[in-house]
Amino acid sequence: MSNVSGTISVNVEFRDTTTSSGVQSLKTVTLRDATEYTSGKVAIVTGTVGTSAVNLGTLGTTTYRNASGSVVSFSAVTRLAFSWSGSSERFLTEQNDDMFKLRSADGRVAVTDLTADTFSPLMLQGLGTGTYTLVIYGTS
Repeated sequence: MSNVSGTISVNVEFRDTTTSSGVQSLKTVTLRDATEYTSGKVAIVTGTVGTSAVNLGTLGTTTYRNASGSVVSFSAVTRLAFSWSGSSERFLTEQNDDMFKLRSADGRVAVTDLTADTFSPLMLQGLGTGTYTLVIYGTS
């Protein structure tokens, strides 16, 4: 039996400093979210692709394996994280329905929440060669 524990964190902070008439103004914009997971299922899918679009399978039916090599199947997928190593952007989308589009380049991570009925086949679209990582979180 596999145990799942992890955190998906998003931390955005920008500071804008302006000086006018000898007075310095500072504006700060902060967005933070951290969700800790202590149960559920997780699968990590990695691969190397060339210049063409790639079908990554359907979230609910594709066979994934956990750390012990056991099959992981999801009844509901609720969160995805996606990263692409190439310098040209790649897009992770649903093949038949653009309910979401995650963009990544240079190893940046994009995260989205999903509804439980998001089971369309996933497509990796865009130009350039590189490696991708997709983290799938859901429940049984």
